[in-house]
Amino acid sequence: MNPVLWALQASLVLILVPAAVTRAVSYDFAKKRMAWVAAVPRSLLLFISAAEILGAIGLVLPGLVHVALQLTPLAAFGLGLIQLLAFLFHRSRHEPRNASANLLLLAALVFVAIGRLVVSP
Repeated sequence: MNPVLWALQASLVLILVPAAVTRAVSYDFAKKRMAWVAAVPRSLLLFISAAEILGAIGLVLPGLVHVALQLTPLAAFGLGLIQLLAFLFHRSRHEPRNASANLLLLAALVFVAIGRLVVSP
């Protein structure tokens, strides 16, 4: 199970970090590519992006350095909360494609959190 969790954790980092960095660094580009970005205050967008980047680091760094391993499931749960809130936001805006992507990410993050808490800490 450990290799599956690592693969999923790495995949989540590769999905979350580029999107968060793009939103944080290239705001005008993100506004053109993602309509919802303009509906969110820039300060909130920066906060969300920073939280996603830090959460993604928390998904892999503790396991890589073998320190504070309990942070990995906490990071997964925190990122899951972000995805749940994003799902509700996109559903309220009638954006089913974005909402379904948030649900998939949420499911993967819950799987990682439970896997790292119970199956392969």
